[in-house]
Amino acid sequence: MVDRFFVFIGERGFPMLPSGIITVKELILWEYARLISEEASGTKNNWSFNLHNFERLNSDKDTWLKIVEMENKIDPNKCAYCGSPEELLIVRIVPKKMCRLTEIHNIIRSCKKCNLSKGSKDLLDWWARDLRDKIPRNVMARYLKILYICHECNGTMESCAFDKNGNRDISNLKSVFKKNCSAAKTKL
Repeated sequence: MVDRFFVFIGERGFPMLPSGIITVKELILWEYARLISEEASGTKNNWSFNLHNFERLNSDKDTWLKIVEMENKIDPNKCAYCGSPEELLIVRIVPKKMCRLTEIHNIIRSCKKCNLSKGSKDLLDWWARDLRDKIPRNVMARYLKILYICHECNGTMESCAFDKNGNRDISNLKSVFKKNCSAAKTKL
């Protein structure tokens, strides 16, 4: 599988998305791989380590084990976004997502200030594009898991991850949240 991936260096000198990432599933798993790399090495931009983690996740060796480990590290006594222990509320990462398979992953604690700031915006819309790598790992892991479940439920995991302009960005995948979910189709 390694031979289908090529690294491209972006404007800031960081590796960009590999050219071999084509499907929705691959794009989601690549983002997970970056989270795992950050936890292990302190950076999401270690391309070879990201590729190694991506290949493990894509071959289904320990996919959900790694993801659940990250999710479980959210401190229930602090805001999942900023870490404040003040005025905590139980909120959803993805607003009003009505799917029994995602509900447990969608609930976090947020301080009143973050909750008011985020409102009903999607996580990736709320967080500035240039700062997306600063989204707390545990929150991003949950968001990616919700994306994964919803795309699997809608049968779009093997769909092309490119948008109409030829870009591959994780924020392009959130349109799945507007579709009705048929939880019976999902294998999770």
